[in-house]
Amino acid sequence: MKLKDYVILTGCSLFMGWAIVESHPSNIDPLAVSTIALPKDTIPKDTQISVKGLNALFIGDSHSANHFKGWQKVLSDSVGFKMDNASVGGKTTYWMLDIALYKINDKVDYVFVYGGANDMYSSHIQPIHAVENIKGIARMAIKRGAKCIILTGFDPYKCTRTENKAYPSRYAKFQQLLLSEYMEGATVVDIRGVVSRVDCWDNLCHMNPNGHRKIAEKIIKDLDFKKI
Repeated sequence: MKLKDYVILTGCSLFMGWAIVESHPSNIDPLAVSTIALPKDTIPKDTQISVKGLNALFIGDSHSANHFKGWQKVLSDSVGFKMDNASVGGKTTYWMLDIALYKINDKVDYVFVYGGANDMYSSHIQPIHAVENIKGIARMAIKRGAKCIILTGFDPYKCTRTENKAYPSRYAKFQQLLLSEYMEGATVVDIRGVVSRVDCWDNLCHMNPNGHRKIAEKIIKDLDFKKI
């Protein structure tokens, strides 16, 4: 074989060997966008919580007693809760603690508590006592395996127009305790900045439909619930 032919043959062999190696799957460029495979733990996941079909118990006073267009109805319709609304207008947290004893059972998945307004309008119930009542509801819920969600209520200074001068400060103290005390494993949703005066129908801020919708949306956002 002539030297020229030998050089050409050797070059072709080397080129073919390189081509075969480079084409092997194990040698694909990891930076090539079209071929990169993300590790399983980096693939984005749906982190929202689906509560569709779960049982939700609502305990409260008149601020939760709008059974047709209230925030609890908007919330339940939006995320798929099976709603049991035990709220009654004019009730205090002492009544709520009593009703919780009868209503909370092993079939309840979520317990929502929105109370304290009537307690704070009265001069006979101290803020800490109302908070302790709500803690009692939380303990019952957690013991039964349910998640307990507590709402602070609206900003009493901005939203109310009442002749009871002590009411705003008493309500604000109650809310401060809800947010600073250990609430027995319950989650406290701060809605003080959600509702404004324009969302209130009366001097005690019983909400119009827009206010109820805002409360429901705040809960969905803070708890990362998945809408249906």
